[in-house]
Amino acid sequence: MEKNLLLPPSVSHTVRAMCEDYDRRAEEIHRGKLPAATLGHYMMLNAAIDEALKSCCEEGVCEQIRRDIATQTGHRFTQLYYLSPGTYKDRKRKGKYAIAKALHLL
Repeated sequence: MEKNLLLPPSVSHTVRAMCEDYDRRAEEIHRGKLPAATLGHYMMLNAAIDEALKSCCEEGVCEQIRRDIATQTGHRFTQLYYLSPGTYKDRKRKGKYAIAKALHLL
């Protein structure tokens, strides 16, 4: 494993939590009932996560990688069964690192 892709535990937990909360934020954005500043912040957070994943994952796997980060799903139980374990772990690790950078956690 590349040393520069290792996240401190607290950053890893934060990335997981931000991914876990992604769908709630998306629903609130869709509803549009919260204050504009809050909705804008939600949009920026979700967009940062989306762009981070697009920078290191193929388009078709980004959403599932985000969900797997959120649920701590590993290569044995992911819906991305067609990826080799090494490829899956690489995408997930790079995705977590890219999200941490995009959210200015590193």
